[in-house]
Amino acid sequence: MTRPDRPTDQILSVNRLTRRFGGVIAVNGVSFAIAPGTVTGLIGPNGSGKSTVFRLISGEIPADSGEIHLRGTAITQKSASVINRLGLSRTFQLSRLYPQMTATENLVAVTRAPEGEAFARARDSLDFVGLSPVADEFAANLSYGQQKLLEFARVLVNDPDVILLDEPFAGVNPVMEERLCTHIHGLREQGKTFLITDHEIKLIMALCSRLIVLDHGELLADGEPAVIRADPRVIDAYFGT
Repeated sequence: MTRPDRPTDQILSVNRLTRRFGGVIAVNGVSFAIAPGTVTGLIGPNGSGKSTVFRLISGEIPADSGEIHLRGTAITQKSASVINRLGLSRTFQLSRLYPQMTATENLVAVTRAPEGEAFARARDSLDFVGLSPVADEFAANLSYGQQKLLEFARVLVNDPDVILLDEPFAGVNPVMEERLCTHIHGLREQGKTFLITDHEIKLIMALCSRLIVLDHGELLADGEPAVIRADPRVIDAYFGT
């Protein structure tokens, strides 16, 4: 599928996005836009709407109202598979690996390439994240950190332009954290765009050039990490100090 030319000012935009679950408004009129080749953090207290925003952007659930554009193309009502083909992929907080498949098979299973090319892509992705030594190991036998890296590699195998990472550092030891950060920086230098949500706030502040803060489903603040850290509204709602 030929992808439309990306605009220079933004690759992903969200405009007045709203989603209700029964009588609860999980996301209420949220708007933001992200420039290509950047690493942006989406943070907020538990229940602030972060996961719902991820699900809406990736097409897992439909929006009640509002618009989402990827490179200027409306994706608001498109399916997750179509959005993935348009160049946006995501990881999940809880592993969705196939435990009884090898690391290589987990990647091949999600590629859209012919078999020969699929295995080549899988090898390249495993090599990039340093998992080549466990390429033939079942996913269930990998350490938690290795499983996180395998999830990351599985996102990369179809070469997306926009990557959403959901809690990539949760439960990961400092060595794996450093490896993930190195990979993210390397991919950003290649032009990839990241939107990341995580509760490791110090790590997110160091990794991201911009933070978008949600609270009770609404946009609370948006700016550089130093500005966000000093914002009284964020301190009151999120940091609590």
